Amino acid sequence: MSTALTKGAIVNVVSFKHLHVESLFKEGLWGFPKGELNQKRWKALEPGMPILFYGDLDGIRGIFLKTTLENKIESYEPIKYWIQNPTGYPFQIRVKIESDINLKRVQPVKKEELASSYGIPIFKQKTDRWSLIVFGEKGEGITYPITKFHAILTEFNIRNKRIVIEKPDHESLKEILYQMGIIQKRISEKEVMLDSYRIDVAWRRIPRGDPYIVFEIHISGNLEEALTKLKHAHDMWNSQPLVLVTTEENITKAKSIIDGSFHEIKDKFRIIDWKEIKQAYELKSKYKELEAKLGIF
Repeated sequence: MSTALTKGAIVNVVSFKHLHVESLFKEGLWGFPKGELNQKRWKALEPGMPILFYGDLDGIRGIFLKTTLENKIESYEPIKYWIQNPTGYPFQIRVKIESDINLKRVQPVKKEELASSYGIPIFKQKTDRWSLIVFGEKGEGITYPITKFHAILTEFNIRNKRIVIEKPDHESLKEILYQMGIIQKRISEKEVMLDSYRIDVAWRRIPRGDPYIVFEIHISGNLEEALTKLKHAHDMWNSQPLVLVTTEENITKAKSIIDGSFHEIKDKFRIIDWKEIKQAYELKSKYKELEAKLGIF
């Protein structure tokens, strides 16, 4: 994937009130029991990949915690937290918690959504069990495609880490456009390579299809280069519309360049003030929060 995220995982701890979960919050430590399937999936984990933790909290089952894998080790030394079986979970991971550790403040991605909206059969079962699910490209230990994980992770981020932007910022706007693509149920990607160019954000309708809409963010620098990237996306992928997100003072200049250098496809361009993107993102985020509260998946 052009977003550089090639693997992700979901760990089911069953209940966040289970005694063993103390190791997760105190030391970022979790483990999986011996078994060929667990070993294959554990081996597929790579440092730096995001791992989401699922479990029950006060009767609500869902993803409540986001982490990053720091390392993994096979160990048969006893773990003081795992009083039910101190040596029974040798395939161990160490993670860094990236989200709110006060889980009561978290807006989870619920079990029902994981089963229906994201099509993960294990969450259709009435009874949960400790498990590890790995997402990625094809390979040993991989259960589901990385696109599913992208969507789940972004949904969690949208609900729990809304981007606040008060002035035009390239990276924040890029993340906003990426998240909006996920909200629109598109295959959304950042930093998409096209020959020698790097497109800020692109949306696809299907995973292997060409991007049907592309976005360039221009706050400062070479405005004509940003427009050239968009034109090249039209030439190679037939992407349209070609969206330039910029500041109010650059809109007139951008229109002038399009009328001159790119007049033959001027009707394919859309020039949007960054404040309009911010407003659209805030409205979409509020709607997603309402969906979650109402249980509309």
